[in-house]
Amino acid sequence: MAGLKYGTEDKLQLGLDLSWMQAEAGLAPFDLPADNYVATHPSTIFDFSRTNTYSDLDSTRIDTDLWAKFWFKPNLWLRLRYHYVDYSDDAPYMVDTSGTYQYAAAALGYAF
Repeated sequence: MAGLKYGTEDKLQLGLDLSWMQAEAGLAPFDLPADNYVATHPSTIFDFSRTNTYSDLDSTRIDTDLWAKFWFKPNLWLRLRYHYVDYSDDAPYMVDTSGTYQYAAAALGYAF
């Protein structure tokens, strides 16, 4: 994560914010020992031996924010913003959730 800001208060400010994230997570293989339960209940047809493979989470995300703030008067300003996100599902299982997201915004501010 890093950011840069340039400018002065009550004049013009420019900014760039960047962040990068990479994450991995998952379940370790497990066993469900329940001898007393199995002795009194019929066995299930579901095979739990591959359950740990369903939670392999591996993703990368880049987040960028570019903004500018212009003052017209000490109590009146305009803020412009562009935001971009790139998300990668590095280990899709059923559905690949990779994609990008971006938007631009403008806001007028007045302090009284």
